[in-house]
Amino acid sequence: GATFATYAALMNPTSKSFTVQVTLFSAGTKTLRTITLAAGELKSYQNFVNEVFTFSGLGTVRFQSGVEVGGSSDNLFILSAEIYTTASGVRYGTSLPTLEFPGTDSRSFSVGITVDASNRANVGCFNESKVANTVTATVFNGTGAQVTTLQLQLLPNSLVQGAVTAAVSGGYVRFDPSGPASCYAVVANNTTNDARFIAAVEFTP
Repeated sequence: GATFATYAALMNPTSKSFTVQVTLFSAGTKTLRTITLAAGELKSYQNFVNEVFTFSGLGTVRFQSGVEVGGSSDNLFILSAEIYTTASGVRYGTSLPTLEFPGTDSRSFSVGITVDASNRANVGCFNESKVANTVTATVFNGTGAQVTTLQLQLLPNSLVQGAVTAAVSGGYVRFDPSGPASCYAVVANNTTNDARFIAAVEFTP
């Protein structure tokens, strides 16, 4: 029942002005916006996806300012992002990592998963490609014994998230995608909704 928002801060450390192209991916659709940053300027947003896209729901945001969007390789910016909730009048936040490169089709892992009476966990993956992708998310306990498996069916340009319903303590998730994907797990406290975001780390022996 908690309501979450996304804080974002975007800063231009260079001595010139440029624009940042921001793309929202949701349910297989792409929505584009541009943000202009003057030299040395910082812009911050208390509810980024609502303020910039007038959107609420599950999605992924990509920020670009280089040659791939008609800019320069010198158009460098700094980004900080956070998901937060203010349930019960108390603010709890979860810092989000910024990924500089898209995911590949390699196996990846999110470690430190707990599902019990006090905690819940979700797993999710983002598919930035133009073709569908299936990701098998297998949950293990701390000894390496398999607990449960989820199948995430990713349409092109879409993010899918699913709940881990089996109990597990100190476990991990192994992601096996059929194509390039960026995956994660998140563990949240059922009382406060305070959460821990665990970006999946790719590993190819």
